[in-house]
This record gives sequence, C-alpha cells and structure tokens, in this order.
Amino acid sequence: MRDHLLNFLNKYKYHFLIWLAYFNYEIAASWLVFDKVPAIEINLYIFIFYIPLFYFHANVLLKYILESSNKVLRYSLAFWVLIELMLYVSIKYQCDLIFFKYADPSVLDGYNFNLTNLSNMIYRFIYFTCYSTGYYFLIRTRNQRQLVEEMEQQELKDQIREKEIKNELVLTQNAFLRSQINPDFLISTLDYLYHKTLSSAPKAAESILSLSDIMQYALSKEASTGFVKLDKEISLIENFLLLHQARQVQKAQLKFSYNHESLSIKFIPLVLMTLTENILKHGRLDDPKKPAEIKITYENSMLRIQTSNRQAINSNIPSHGIGLKNIKERLLLAYGNKVIFNYHLDSKFYFHTVIEVQI
Repeated sequence: MRDHLLNFLNKYKYHFLIWLAYFNYEIAASWLVFDKVPAIEINLYIFIFYIPLFYFHANVLLKYILESSNKVLRYSLAFWVLIELMLYVSIKYQCDLIFFKYADPSVLDGYNFNLTNLSNMIYRFIYFTCYSTGYYFLIRTRNQRQLVEEMEQQELKDQIREKEIKNELVLTQNAFLRSQINPDFLISTLDYLYHKTLSSAPKAAESILSLSDIMQYALSKEASTGFVKLDKEISLIENFLLLHQARQVQKAQLKFSYNHESLSIKFIPLVLMTLTENILKHGRLDDPKKPAEIKITYENSMLRIQTSNRQAINSNIPSHGIGLKNIKERLLLAYGNKVIFNYHLDSKFYFHTVIEVQI
C-alpha cells in the first residue's frame, strides 16, 4: 500500500505542485484585490470542486467525445459541455447550502451565499474548463508526438532489419554458390581414390570411404530437410569417428551406444555431429578407464541423448557455448515445450549434456 502511494505521488508530483502554487496564487490575489485573505477552509472547500472538474473535463468528457469514431457524438460536444455545466452548478449549489448551513459563522463572516453567485459559478466553470481543454490538447499533442517518434524508431528498426535480412540473403546465396561444387564429381573422385589406394594402403582407403560417406550424406537432400531417421545420423557419427581415429596417433577413448528402437526415430539433423565435435575438441580422451560416452535410447515414447566427457585441461564450459546455443535454439524451434536440453560441469570435471524429447 505504501509503495503504491509513493508511486502515485511520484507520478503526479508536478500536478500537486502546480495545484499548490495555484492555491497560493488565489489567496495572494484575493489579498491584493480585496485586502483580505479568505478563510483557508473556504478555499479548500472551493478547490474540492475545481480539481475534479478540471480532470473530468479533460480526461473523461473531451477524451471520450473527441476521440470517438462517432461523428454525431463529436459534433454534439457543446451539448455535453452544457450538460456538464448544469450538473456542476446543481451539485455545487446543493453542497454550498449544506456547507454554509453547518459551517462556523465566525469563519464565514462577510460571506453571503445567494442566487447571484450563479454567475460566479458559471465564470469559474468556464475558467477551469478552458484550462482543462488546453491541458487535454497539450497531453494529446505530446502523446501524438511520442507515437510519431515510436513509429519512426520502429520504421528505422525495420529498415535495419531489412538490411540485415538482405545481407543474410547475400551470404546465403554465396554459401549456396560455394556449395555448388558438383557433388557427383566429388563423390566420384573419392570413390576413385578409394579403389586406387585399397590394395596399397587399406587404412587410407578406409578413411577415404568414411569421408565419402560423410560428404555424400552432407550433400544429400535428406540432410537439408527438417527431420531424418537416426540411423542415418548414427552412421554419420560412426564414419566421423573412424575418420577422426585414423588421424590420431593415440586412439580417442569414446564409447558410442544406442538401442535398436532409436534407429527408426526421426530427429533434426547434425545435432549428434555437434555434440560429438564438442567432445573431440574439448574432452580429455586419453584414459581408457575414463572414456567419454555418447548414449542414445528410445523408450516409452521418450528419445534420450546423453553425452559425458572429462573436461580437458585449460578448457571451460563457455568454449562449448556457440554449438550448444545453436542446438538449443534448433530443438526449441523443432519441438517447443516437448524438449528438455540441459548441460553442466560436475564436481569431478565431467561435462554432461542431456536431450530428452517426447516423440
């Protein structure tokens, strides 16, 4: 309650200050003109009517009528102002009768209420509604200016975004053109090299065959679609690991396992590749007793992909950031709230990732 009050006072502090200044101005003007300061109680009583009239006229009557889409209502503004005047005079007159009847006569010495005060009521009504009308148009002009500025800023953002999209399109087109190296020529060349080296260098031939399978899958239309069967992704990882092991002097200690049920499940492509690359790049894979692990299972409509590896010396979690962020965004885009993706570094410096998808 206190916070709401403080927020209200802070929001309308200038309103309070202006009304306070005007209240003092009225007292000073009465003193200068009539050489007499009216009772504070009378001024407070009168301002009880002026302030609501001011805000009602601006924030209710003018706002509702002038911003209405009904033309008849807008053209009838003068009629509604007249109704407002009649209500104001009626309420003010009745309240004056009650106030002057029960007020202390000594406080009201020299002040007589009669019907001649009607002209003063009308004058005061016109006086404050004119100020209120000016206030309404001032606020409306400010709001319209803010709206124009916001629209200009939004237009600028849209232009910047449009330029970014065009730049991305150019980059995509360039990437597409670079990818137009004849895939048949590339696969045929790798196949030729495989057969040429099979008899003289069987290990090299095996690496060429693994590379050929990887390139054939990467360049296929299947890999560019939204979902592929996991058996294709698993074959890709197996070929990738064979190729990686062939390049290493010391064999990387990594266990890769999956159950039969997972092979036919469709999943977004190249997620497994990113996880595997992270393990090979950032994992410590030299201890046969503490191998890294990639495990894929599908049970009870739940696909679960788990990885774990010891963190390499002088490596830290942020080094995984870009690849893992990309995986998270793709998973959320493909599966929404059906997917859970978590990763963390435990107290034994093992880095874990877990993907769970309800399929």
